[in-house]
Amino acid sequence: MELTPLRAPRTPRNVSLAWLAVAACIALIWGLSADLFAASETSRFLKPFLLWLFPDLDAATLRRAHFLVRKAAHVTEYAVLAMLAFRAWWLSFETTLARIAALSLALVFAVAAVDEARQSFSAARTGTAWDVALDLAGGAVALVVLLLVQRGLRAPPSPSYPHTPS
Repeated sequence: MELTPLRAPRTPRNVSLAWLAVAACIALIWGLSADLFAASETSRFLKPFLLWLFPDLDAATLRRAHFLVRKAAHVTEYAVLAMLAFRAWWLSFETTLARIAALSLALVFAVAAVDEARQSFSAARTGTAWDVALDLAGGAVALVVLLLVQRGLRAPPSPSYPHTPS
């Protein structure tokens, strides 16, 4: 029995819904990059939550934990964007998985670069190339996982050997 990758039918509705999910993800990312979600704002709820989880944190560790949670959000949101973009491109075109992954990563880069450029004009936010790199890393990791899953789905089943009693 040969395994083949699962693919939703390429109907106009499925393609439209896939791209709508990409657009919704981009809108969410841009919403989360507004001044309302600047570090000074998120510290009001993240720091008490972290202290509730870990009551013995000192001030320096609490600042680092807050920083790491915020950076993990970058990785996560752009990983989700990469996966949604991968699906949308996959449904939209007949091409190689490598090309679909490249297009997805290009979209991640474009969104990250525009978002960080936008943040650089904000008084409460800071746009940095480091964050673009973090966003790209999140997207790249998600795409590698997707490609490995696709490769695994296409791999022929391993031979089974009859059990011989000892």
